[in-house]
Amino acid sequence: MAATSHTVSLRANLWALALLLLLASPGAHPDQALQPLADIRAAAETFVLDRLGDAAAGTTATAGRLDPRLRLARCSQPLEAIAVAGDRLSGNTSVGVQCPGGWRLYVPVKVETLRQVLALRHSLERGSTLTADDLDRVLVDTGRLVHGYYTDIAAVTGHTLKRSAAGGTLLTHALVEEPPVIARGQRVALTAGGTGIAVQAPGEALADARVGERLRVRNLSSGKVVEGVARGPGSVEVH
Repeated sequence: MAATSHTVSLRANLWALALLLLLASPGAHPDQALQPLADIRAAAETFVLDRLGDAAAGTTATAGRLDPRLRLARCSQPLEAIAVAGDRLSGNTSVGVQCPGGWRLYVPVKVETLRQVLALRHSLERGSTLTADDLDRVLVDTGRLVHGYYTDIAAVTGHTLKRSAAGGTLLTHALVEEPPVIARGQRVALTAGGTGIAVQAPGEALADARVGERLRVRNLSSGKVVEGVARGPGSVEVH
């Protein structure tokens, strides 16, 4: 009776050992059939940086955490990434990652472009003229600066502030009073915009204008007064 019990116990141990070896073998591990979530996140991050190309300098793309409970079949082909969220490649965006002919997942990605931009070193009143001593450089995510920014101290030296601002305030196009690029009475080049054809005519500005501002211009070829947008020094675009 004791020998029989010993035989049963030995068989049970052998079965347990065989089962343990089976589960430990690479071919039988259940995780081997699943797509690693780290690969999906990496595909989304690489896609954003590749799409940015040369503009990716100083930019980081960080995919959001994926639900660890996801169980996606391992893809036998390279993962593909596609643009979503209006193809926006800044701030908080989203990238589609898919297995061709199989599953598709939308991955949140945070895109940051860190650059040194100009900020006020101390408080200044409205109308103050900017000097190099008034400015500091700070590292910020420029993708969130919807009103633009400045990086060159020489580009803003001598300009004035449109309103009072506290120290640490970033310099934006909404804050800095830029000088006109076109003066009243100046000869300008009128360019027909939106036609796909570069058509130019000489004109005379009837008002001062900064970049992006509208102004009236007399077409010196036809004598007609037209309205356009200042695009740069001596350049007006009309539609």
